[in-house]
Amino acid sequence: MGIHLFWDSRVPVGLSRPVSEELSAVLEMPVSRIDDGIFPLEGFDPVRNQYDAVKVLLKLDMFRRRMPQIFKPADMDLEFYNKFNHLHEKILLVTPGDLYEPLADFVFGLAYPKLGVAIVSPHRLQNEFYGKYADDSALIDRIVKEGAHEIGHLFGLGHCDNPGCIMYCPRNLDELDRKRKYFCGKCRVQLNGDTLEDDLFS
Repeated sequence: MGIHLFWDSRVPVGLSRPVSEELSAVLEMPVSRIDDGIFPLEGFDPVRNQYDAVKVLLKLDMFRRRMPQIFKPADMDLEFYNKFNHLHEKILLVTPGDLYEPLADFVFGLAYPKLGVAIVSPHRLQNEFYGKYADDSALIDRIVKEGAHEIGHLFGLGHCDNPGCIMYCPRNLDELDRKRKYFCGKCRVQLNGDTLEDDLFS
């Protein structure tokens, strides 16, 4: 099973390496990087000037099915991968489009756990959106936090009520910035597939 960071080249490619390295450290899992292509976005709403994140994720799943050689483990048979294992390869797309979902005015990112795909947009994560000076360090930090959050959903984690935990759901950029790049103890145990001590005696 792998985690693949699909970095749309319309987002500055120079940031993809530090983001993938920090994501790997936060998740404590290897993260591979694909950063030499442009992903065609679906679901543009001209009234909102935004992209429907759900439609983009459906397109990403279709792309993954049509291009298995990009995501398939090298030692795995292609037919076996297509039939049984493609959903185990988690894909995070980083794309420049401003995103929304039907129940929200905007989203920093979104995950579709049943398909194993997630998306993050730097559009509202960059200082320039708020009329501030550009800051690559802040942008990398925010993409890592939001990316790890969405990948956590792909592994079955829900939202956490600990405001410092990666799995806390921020309502705005300030809350995202206040989060730390770590999973709280409960979420880390769930991510690792371990059993909580409380569960052993219940």
